[in-house]
Amino acid sequence: MIRSLTSLFTVATDLAQTSDPRLPRGIARGAVEALFGAVPYAGLYLLLRDLLAGHVDPARTAFLVALMFLGLALQIWLGVGAMIDVMTSSYSLFGAARLRVADHIRKLPMGWFSSSRSGTLAGVLTTEMNLLSEIWSHFIAYLSGGLAIPLFVGLFLLAVDPRLGLVMMATLPLAALLLAVSMRILGRATGRLLGVIEDSNQAILEYIRGIQVLRTLGRFGQGYQRLDQALIRLRRETLRVELLPTPFLGAYGFSVEAGFSLLVLVGAWMVAHGSLSSDVFLLFIVVSIKFFNPLFDLGTSLLLLRFGKQALERTRGVLETPTLPQLERSRALPQGSSIRMVEVEFSHEGSSRPTLQGVSLELEPGTLTALVGPSGSGKSTLVHLLARLWDVNRGRIELGGVDLRDLSEQDLHRRVALVSQDVVLFSGSIRDNIRIGKADASEDEILLAARRAQAHEFICSLPRGYDTQVGEGGSHLSGGERQRISIARALLKDADVILFDEATASVDPSAEAAIQQAIDELIAGKTVVVIAHRLRTIQRAHRILVLDQGRLVEQGDHPSLLARQGVYARLWNAQQTPEISP
Repeated sequence: MIRSLTSLFTVATDLAQTSDPRLPRGIARGAVEALFGAVPYAGLYLLLRDLLAGHVDPARTAFLVALMFLGLALQIWLGVGAMIDVMTSSYSLFGAARLRVADHIRKLPMGWFSSSRSGTLAGVLTTEMNLLSEIWSHFIAYLSGGLAIPLFVGLFLLAVDPRLGLVMMATLPLAALLLAVSMRILGRATGRLLGVIEDSNQAILEYIRGIQVLRTLGRFGQGYQRLDQALIRLRRETLRVELLPTPFLGAYGFSVEAGFSLLVLVGAWMVAHGSLSSDVFLLFIVVSIKFFNPLFDLGTSLLLLRFGKQALERTRGVLETPTLPQLERSRALPQGSSIRMVEVEFSHEGSSRPTLQGVSLELEPGTLTALVGPSGSGKSTLVHLLARLWDVNRGRIELGGVDLRDLSEQDLHRRVALVSQDVVLFSGSIRDNIRIGKADASEDEILLAARRAQAHEFICSLPRGYDTQVGEGGSHLSGGERQRISIARALLKDADVILFDEATASVDPSAEAAIQQAIDELIAGKTVVVIAHRLRTIQRAHRILVLDQGRLVEQGDHPSLLARQGVYARLWNAQQTPEISP
């Protein structure tokens, strides 16, 4: 339990890897606020003692009442300051923590972003971070006071009468044990709940994304049944977590309140036998209320740590995932844009066989190279390795004579552009999305890139032209329109190496030829690599590399590969439309 408390107080600074002076100041103010919160009770005790002794002095009474109001005013003033400090530092620190997680994710190998982890990652960036932020901002100030009040009051009463002070605290070990056991049990239950939440989120996304397919195939009911089962499990685990603490919380509250009952019983016995003065007994009865009440509330609040601990572990799990090694400065700079792969081998995480094995090749500037092969042959993996979205397991890849691992991230990305088949657009205007390729691009440069990507005409036909909002993920545009914007973005970057992962897959035939012409214009002084499934689009390629089961099995131009009657020829013949006899 002590470890959980420590982790709660340090979670924001640990995740953000920075500090905020407002945080310790807010915690200190919360502790001092608790001290002043005991002042009214001390004044009340003195007033009651005067009343019972029959020595009521108006001046003294007025002084004690004023002291009580002053203590209350200082408590409120410090409490407001503590809350402001803790809340502002919380938002600042967790803002930095979110940016740190986002920056860390940006450096992870692409293999980490598997479908099995999509729910975990979404949970960390949303649920876990929000949960930790809520616990921090709303309970850290309360916990500092909730710990300080019993500490101050307990030490004070122990100093007044150690015998009765120990009696007052006699049930606390049992209360602490019950609370620790309940937190341990709830921690395990919460771990299961978070896993079920992740599965439910995945089931909901799968259902929404696949609802069209389910309906067209007549399997709508089956898809709904899988979702229904996931939500039933979620309801069952949620109820389990919410109901489990009830008996333990009741036992904890009973043990805390039993301490007060024991104090009254033993104190009355001591007064009756003359071993304790009635004034001291009265002091304990009045002031101990500020000892027991915060302990009960504190135990209730600590149960929230069952969520915080699990969320913290999952968030730290993402941050502790090894990133691709990155250099702040390149060890050397590429001379030109030639590409050389030497005995490259690569396996995806969890795969039983290599995705690429023994691949060696050289690509020269001013050439267009096409990658072809059956599905699963390793084409996209090879392109992603060239962009260093992964690192090779064996061998090396050189750009301009320099190993990619010896280049800084900035130097590498300045020289390499990737146009993926899965187009990603960001919320904002079309102009904003194209400008991602070059942040300081002029309007003329943006228009030129759009024209070369055959996007200018359809953009101008939109009501707001280049200021048109694309919607979330480009939802307001067709697949072909999104792809042409993505191509314009890469053309604007004007990198030395341009990688196209089936760049014309969603483009209509009328625009495909124009885009192929734009790609041809890029070749001068650049190294262009194109993944192609429609082989008719790469007949003019200077070089065609044929992959099969992760190996480079053929290479050459279109006529020579057809003449070999190998893998490429079989792929080509399979794509030709058979002639229909009259």
